[in-house]
Amino acid sequence: MLHQLDLTPTAINVLSVMVKHSEAGGAVHLKQSEIDEILGVGQAPMSRAMALLVSRGLVLRSGDGRGHRYALNPAIAGYDSEQQMKEEFSALAASGTLPPIAVPNYVRKPPKPGTGGLHAVA
Repeated sequence: MLHQLDLTPTAINVLSVMVKHSEAGGAVHLKQSEIDEILGVGQAPMSRAMALLVSRGLVLRSGDGRGHRYALNPAIAGYDSEQQMKEEFSALAASGTLPPIAVPNYVRKPPKPGTGGLHAVA
């Protein structure tokens, strides 16, 4: 499903670093600057990638200003056990706070009449 999220290569790399350094349940104790140090992409591309991940709902951001804390969406986070995952999802579902993942809604125009039709094969 990753290709349907229309992520940039930098955003995919940022997400990979966050997954690698996340705790069970999705908490990530890295600052954006620390992720940038690992990847070496620069502040501006790093900020754009993080904003894209947050807008898609893959990464959750809390805090204001420079004190942001990040976590992976529970749907993509790792867990120590299946039981821990079930408990987390049950609690989130009961509270109604399970964050959605936003897949872009692309609408393709239908083909023009007379183009791209069927071709007989002999």
